[in-house]
Amino acid sequence: MAVTASSAGKAKTYAFQDELAPYPMPDLEETCQVYLRSLRPLLTDEQYEHSQAVVADFVRDGGQAHELQQVLIARAAEHKNWMEEWWLRMAYLMTRETHAIHVNWFGVFPDWGVKLSAVQAAALMMVSTLEFKAALDSQTLPPETMRGQPLCMHQYSQIFGTTRIPGEGEDTIETHAHSRHVAVFRNDHIFSLTPYHADGTMFSVAEAAAALQQVLDMSSSVLEEAEEPSISVLTSANRDKWAAVRTDMMERSAVNRASIREIETALYCLSFEDASPSSKQEVAQLCFAGDGRNKWFDKSFTTLVFDNGRGGCNAEHSPVDAMVCVSMFDYVVKRTRDKVILERAHVFEPLPRSAVPPPTKLNFELWPALSMAIETASVELTQLINDVSVRVFKFKHFGKAFIKNYKMHPDFFVQMAIQLAYCRMHGEPVATYETGHTRAFFHGRTETIRSCSLESVAFCKAMADAATKPADALAALRAALTAHGEFAQLALSGRACDRHLLGLYIAAHFSGMTPRPAIFTDTAYKKSGGGGNFVISTSNVGYTPLFGGFAPMRKDGYGACYSILDSRINISTSSWNTCAHTDCQKFGEHLVKALIDMQHLCIAASPPPAQGPSKL
Repeated sequence: MAVTASSAGKAKTYAFQDELAPYPMPDLEETCQVYLRSLRPLLTDEQYEHSQAVVADFVRDGGQAHELQQVLIARAAEHKNWMEEWWLRMAYLMTRETHAIHVNWFGVFPDWGVKLSAVQAAALMMVSTLEFKAALDSQTLPPETMRGQPLCMHQYSQIFGTTRIPGEGEDTIETHAHSRHVAVFRNDHIFSLTPYHADGTMFSVAEAAAALQQVLDMSSSVLEEAEEPSISVLTSANRDKWAAVRTDMMERSAVNRASIREIETALYCLSFEDASPSSKQEVAQLCFAGDGRNKWFDKSFTTLVFDNGRGGCNAEHSPVDAMVCVSMFDYVVKRTRDKVILERAHVFEPLPRSAVPPPTKLNFELWPALSMAIETASVELTQLINDVSVRVFKFKHFGKAFIKNYKMHPDFFVQMAIQLAYCRMHGEPVATYETGHTRAFFHGRTETIRSCSLESVAFCKAMADAATKPADALAALRAALTAHGEFAQLALSGRACDRHLLGLYIAAHFSGMTPRPAIFTDTAYKKSGGGGNFVISTSNVGYTPLFGGFAPMRKDGYGACYSILDSRINISTSSWNTCAHTDCQKFGEHLVKALIDMQHLCIAASPPPAQGPSKL
């Protein structure tokens, strides 16, 4: 769920960190009631009665829940955010499957308004990105607030210089916030570029362009001599496999060790992509993973620049949630567009090669086993890439202005359209995840908003019944929006059920509790999304022209990502091709039709109110 944030005067970026409340410890009974409420639309009466009994036994006096709750309470006494470390480890660092597809997300930048070369676009974005870092370093970036309440800004300190380091059994996170270099990729060649002068001042756009042009020149000349192996594809491998290969590379070769560490300690990565996508659909597919080359998937983020000047990003999710990165990219895009308008006439005056120091090419030494590991990782990643489809829909019928004129929340409205689309296509409701945040608390990250409710199902049934009067269908929609708002508020206040249940699950796991609590073995737990089993995984990236996407959580599920503007909605959907029952193209088409039908419903049931300026 997107947040409308405003700056808190002239306060420093991290001014309110010490004032943030500790991450809350939810009440057991309330968590179980929220959980049961989310189960009801997904279960038969008999199944629901069984789950009610399971939950009642879990929370009875002397039951397992109270023992586990005491573990959490003790942990909360020692940690201001009792969930922080557990969430990072269990949700990300301990997972062993490739995160290139299963964890990383992509973003698509809007057009610049003028035609730019790849070097021009890259230089503009690089300087804008470094300006954002300078604002963080000087703490002149205003802290974000929501309804006047400060939000945690900790994740912003993890954006730059951060890399996920593979390890056997569990990865780690490293942050080198004071690094001064950027890792630049082109044609599988990797360079280290320092866009700062000796006195610490950053390059101008013209200087950045001159340095980046040298990358293109050098990568083209060495390409003629010998084709470079795609070292970066190793970061897409199973985490244990990549950990073993990385250790071998670092121990056997000082050259490899130095090159790997130069990438891992870089502020971020920039990749020149060998393609000229003509549509946002193509940009999305290429940013998602492309051909798998020229991306160090462990890095916190990579800015992607295409031959025709289009841009996007690929980001690793572990240390920083997408909405925080989106705020940075929104800043970068706006600054870049401003520079295009204000500086286009003189910013790219030719500079001599001697005007800036040359980038340093990072070299690697190979041996047969390493070459085989690269080939294996490439084949496995290609298979994964080919198994995921991504579709982009530019919905131009209306946007948040229309929705707000009917006194409805734009995000909730789109969520109900997603429910309607799935029910129409597949004939039943399913567990649906929407990203909510808990940044009102110290080091808060995300919490699940469970979008499927009794009220959303009633709305879908009303829309399916031709005999339903528009006024009644609209009333059902409003009831569904109200229910979604209640689930959203629970998430924002740290009182939704998913993180608390996960904490109880982890406590049981680490303590070796036997028997395993039945609430977690009950089929309803998985059916309702528990354990990473939401059939539909959704995220609103905000009220911004940027949009992105990600792979579905389940092989039989969908991903749905969107951004809501005044008069349009950007949508991306995804599905796994190996599942015969899902199709993200058809799902997106159903979503578009659902939105249009809901617009028609609003108009039919009630004349549109007088148009007013949108406040979101």
